[in-house]
Amino acid sequence: MFENFFSDIILSQLIIAFVIVFVASTAQSVFGMGWGMIAAPLLALMNPDLIPSTIVFLGFFAALYPSFRYFRDINWHIYKPSICGRALGSIIAGWITAYVVASGKIEITLGIVLLISIIISIFTIKKIKQNATNHFIAGTASGILGTVVGVGGTPMGIIYQNENPIMVRANNNAFFVVGSLISFVILLLAGVMKIYHILFGFLLLPPLFLASYVSRYLIKYSNNILKPYILTICTISSILLIARGFDII
Repeated sequence: MFENFFSDIILSQLIIAFVIVFVASTAQSVFGMGWGMIAAPLLALMNPDLIPSTIVFLGFFAALYPSFRYFRDINWHIYKPSICGRALGSIIAGWITAYVVASGKIEITLGIVLLISIIISIFTIKKIKQNATNHFIAGTASGILGTVVGVGGTPMGIIYQNENPIMVRANNNAFFVVGSLISFVILLLAGVMKIYHILFGFLLLPPLFLASYVSRYLIKYSNNILKPYILTICTISSILLIARGFDII
């Protein structure tokens, strides 16, 4: 399987993957979320074997640089319960992920999760109390979704929807650094994370690091330009994933 995986990768696919990773990492740095929502469906269309393992592996690095940049703005009071929830959710998701990957239904599962996430993202939700209980619940949901399909940003996006963008970027990037690491370990223990997932992830690190650096110049355009494009891309790709999962295309 190792040899077959890399023998199927051609230069044009690698270039496309570079672009996908660059865009997704830019979103992660600017919004504090968006990595999995963009990278997971687009990379899955290219090669479903990359989900969720390569997404989780790269997610750590996508949030790493921004987490250092915004470290001083972290609200630790709500960060701690959310990361505890993320750990619990990841543990719960371990056996679920192994089943979904083995069933060959990862495309359908990812597509459905994304469509639900997009619908939720479109609507504005009234202010949610920023307390330990709510953040623990959101973190748990993020751990489950992030480990199963590599898209764990939606629960955190909901709870932070009306909060200070600076604090949101700080908390979410720090959250996904630790959360991705936890999910990585769980996927290893569940036998889902393979060596080729990690090696392919290393190939995609250059555009990820470049995006993390240049994203600082795009923050002022985030609400007017990036978000509509992100939701549009995710909607199209999720529909294509579901269609391919049912052998319609």
